[in-house]
Amino acid sequence: MAKEQKKEENLEEKQDVRQLRHSFRMAIAGLLLLVLVATGTTYAWFSLSGRASTYVTPMGGTISEGTTSLLISKNAAGPFDKTCELAYAGNPDSLKPVSTADLSHFYKATAQDKEGIAVFYRNADDVVDAQTLHGTVYLQCLNAPCDVYFNKEQLKLGTDAQALAAMRFGVKITAKEGTKTYIFKLDELGATGNAQSQKTIPGSAQVVSAVNGSGLPEYVSDPSTALSDYMANAGNSDNDFKAGTTRLIRLEKDEVASVEYWLYLEGCDEQCINEVQSKTSDIQLAFAGVEVE
Repeated sequence: MAKEQKKEENLEEKQDVRQLRHSFRMAIAGLLLLVLVATGTTYAWFSLSGRASTYVTPMGGTISEGTTSLLISKNAAGPFDKTCELAYAGNPDSLKPVSTADLSHFYKATAQDKEGIAVFYRNADDVVDAQTLHGTVYLQCLNAPCDVYFNKEQLKLGTDAQALAAMRFGVKITAKEGTKTYIFKLDELGATGNAQSQKTIPGSAQVVSAVNGSGLPEYVSDPSTALSDYMANAGNSDNDFKAGTTRLIRLEKDEVASVEYWLYLEGCDEQCINEVQSKTSDIQLAFAGVEVE
């Protein structure tokens, strides 16, 4: 009986030791996770602070011949004019990094490893209006069909090199021709060659396209493109434009198109790091209409 009792006691001790080891391993795992999360939250998540004006004046380009005009409004029903005020959906006072592949869904990093590489993300659709400049304007081409381009002389999306390198300008235009979605790089608007860079994702030239239930991201190639191909060429006089390389959209006579836009920091961009903090930026949309021949 004594031997059996001793065996039982030894067995209980071994079980206690195994449980302690298991608990210790779990505690270490929990500690590592906490360190990982803490490291991620103390490394560079940044913001773009301030903007030059609350309301700005987008320019409506005029058609080169006749009385046809490209006009703009903040309401689908008008009134349409050469200028309108921009109203932002969330009226944020700063930009914070998000990532998107299609402007339909946005994601934000929630943790990084000790090297500053993002490891976990969450869907950010619920906060996108508070962390990006997001709004809608409406364009109308009066009296004749026209092709719509950006007016490069009047388009303003900031001047700071670090911010321009890190930001993206997303546009979703809906008209009878269909819905066109564009994501533009802004490097052409400033001298961004000296912008500071650092990797914050495992790969390069990628953005987040989805996040699974555990917060792990799926990456795709960065879809952003250059602005220059979508700019109208200057004509022979002020407010006279010629066709650029690629039109944004074609509008029929008197048609109204919606232009939804987002100005945001692309969190996966290598220039979207601490150096982009406390920068100021303004925004002025500018479009030009070229008569369809």
